[in-house]
Amino acid sequence: MSRTLGSRLRRLRDEASLSLSELARRSGIGKGTISELENDRRGARLDTLLALATALEAPLGSLLADETPDRAGPVSGASVTAVLLDRWARADELVEVYRATLSTERQDSAPHAAGVRESVLVVDGSVVAGNGGSERRLQAGESLRYRGDLPHCFFAIDKPADVILLMHYPNTHDGRPRRSTRTTCPQPPESFGGA
Repeated sequence: MSRTLGSRLRRLRDEASLSLSELARRSGIGKGTISELENDRRGARLDTLLALATALEAPLGSLLADETPDRAGPVSGASVTAVLLDRWARADELVEVYRATLSTERQDSAPHAAGVRESVLVVDGSVVAGNGGSERRLQAGESLRYRGDLPHCFFAIDKPADVILLMHYPNTHDGRPRRSTRTTCPQPPESFGGA
């Protein structure tokens, strides 16, 4: 079992039969950065891990944990610090569950693999989440499911917020997520206030 981010990343790259250069091209992450990650000389932010996972057509959790989510440490992005809680395979999808804290800084997330869906449940606070142009403001107890294979955004309003995030990865004929193209997420309407 792969114990480090570097060994997990290298294993996934080998399984995908990708050179370092090709993974860099597909992910938009520099070759030097990928090499440092594979050699455990640096850590990675959430946006870097998502770009690599998407380019490798692999779930994010395959880079985070030793297949035992209780041992996974937190990973952070512009607005989010998340910990993988669990993952399980269903007949038609792989589901990963994350506990996350969102800050008031906006997190723009590039599209993940084709067919990926995300569900967010607000535990405490209020957030803005969803696909570009159709984001929604959510309060504690409210949830939203949106397409993860399109640009999407999220951030807390006024103060940090706690959420549960579910990532739904569809199975393909080989059990791997499908690819998507990258675009950007438009800015949310001013009516959300706060951040």
